[in-house]
Amino acid sequence: MSNYDSRQSTQGGTFVNLMRDSGFKAVYADKDNKQLLIELLNFFLPEDVKVSDIKAYLDREQDPEVESGKRTYLDLVCQGEDGSIFSVEVQQEGEKWIFERCMYYGCDIYRNQISSGDYYSELKPLYIICILGKNYPHQNESEWDENNLISHYKFTETRTKEFAPSTIIINFVETARFTKTLEACESPCDYLLYWFLNGWKYDVDGIPEVLKDIPEIKQLSAACEIAAFSPAKRTLYNRSVMKEQDVINQLYYAKEEGLAEGRKEGREEGLAEGKTEERLEIAKKMLDANSPIDFICQMTGLSEEEVLKLKTE
Repeated sequence: MSNYDSRQSTQGGTFVNLMRDSGFKAVYADKDNKQLLIELLNFFLPEDVKVSDIKAYLDREQDPEVESGKRTYLDLVCQGEDGSIFSVEVQQEGEKWIFERCMYYGCDIYRNQISSGDYYSELKPLYIICILGKNYPHQNESEWDENNLISHYKFTETRTKEFAPSTIIINFVETARFTKTLEACESPCDYLLYWFLNGWKYDVDGIPEVLKDIPEIKQLSAACEIAAFSPAKRTLYNRSVMKEQDVINQLYYAKEEGLAEGRKEGREEGLAEGKTEERLEIAKKMLDANSPIDFICQMTGLSEEEVLKLKTE
């Protein structure tokens, strides 16, 4: 039986699904919701990092390499009052090489802070936040649970643990570890995670009173209400949703078809026959939707080399 859930893939309800790229950016990339973004950053960053203001949003989607199709990593990137850079993304599907991918694209953002002739001293820290729908594969799983689901990776000296501050710090938020019911939530971060996972299921009149009494969630729910979007924002949001839904539907179809052919003729042989153009088209749309490379390979049967080649075409 398939575990495909159309409710999670669509955005046709009252509130956006913050665990989908379209919903997340509709809320947190909106400059009118700057305070919500500041609160999210402060929840998920290391305790010694505090953000009091955002002075700039960096429009990565206007990057020449993005427009030419050479890059599809369209995260939300902003700059704090002290110059620090914050890159935030939602990654619903699992990815084996998520840390390596974060470092690869993080280096791109980090180096683009300065131009030729600038001093390296002008470089500011880059904080990457990945809100994951699947668990990160820690070496010691016993250390991680619903009360310990945010991890921070940074450059340190192995003996003294001295921290190199002006570098890249990767932060994972593993929402799959969060299993608390609404009644079990205690902290503001608990309620935020609960809304991320469940807010899209409610309608306006069905929001529990306990959530209405929390100022941060009250503000967040208002920002997530699709009916309150301006016409222009609603149009952009709907386009993003349709694009996302198209990819999800094709993924589901390709997976089901591949499994059926695989059972009949052997998975590899079945996927290899006849549907090459269709699989390439699906892979292109998945790249446009910022899907992980290994997930694209898994769903289409294409090799990593074939998928990477599509990025440069």
